Amino acid sequence: MIDTNDHQSPIAVIALSSPQLPVDLEFKRKKATQAFKGHGLPMGRCFGSKSGYRNMHPNCDFIPNANVFIRRGGKVWFGDLDLERDRPALELVARHIRSRLYVLSEQEGRFGESTRPHAAVVRDAVWHTGGPSRIPGLGQFLRGSGLSLGEAALLIRVSRRRLIGRQKPKTALEIGRRLKNFEEAFRPIGSKAGHRKWGHWWTRPNKKLSGKSPLQVLRSDEGLDLGKIAPMTHGLLFFSIGYGAMGRL
Repeated sequence: MIDTNDHQSPIAVIALSSPQLPVDLEFKRKKATQAFKGHGLPMGRCFGSKSGYRNMHPNCDFIPNANVFIRRGGKVWFGDLDLERDRPALELVARHIRSRLYVLSEQEGRFGESTRPHAAVVRDAVWHTGGPSRIPGLGQFLRGSGLSLGEAALLIRVSRRRLIGRQKPKTALEIGRRLKNFEEAFRPIGSKAGHRKWGHWWTRPNKKLSGKSPLQVLRSDEGLDLGKIAPMTHGLLFFSIGYGAMGRL
């Protein structure tokens, strides 16, 4: 509404009226949300300056504007989290609602992502409650690729022991992401090459490598240039950029 009744005033007063908007349009509070406040985690909690908080708490594990998901219910909470100090409270909330909590970054859990599939939540989570867990998606990866446990470990730069055993949440989720990114890069390449199992592209002889398999070359430290032996797809380009900087776990 525009109020210009006072024609003597040189300034027009504009009064805008509309229904109050919710704090977060894409989020709907759920019953499980109530448990967080009871354990010292109010909805929308904010630590203030992000750089200031990190400077004051150098040992923090700070996730600004974090999003918390559960398997059945999607997103149930959002706000600033410091996993270094908030882990105990999050574990108590998980016990209270009898569901594992998955913590995602701001960009992975906001703006239309509040009801994303649970498999995607697990893939993109940075931490979860419940202690050590097995590697998410490992069985499906091995069945679909046709690779052995040792071959998979070599290709994603983790030890075989880490793939077999239970790992801390952050480690398990990171390995799960590596498996997913690797599959997204090489499944189309293996399928296009006509392999029944896409991972056989790595283990079968390759004419461009003088009859050696890509995996043999990788094991021999001869240097493997993927761009010369595989079609440069978007997935492969994305994977190759991060592969060189991927540390061994």
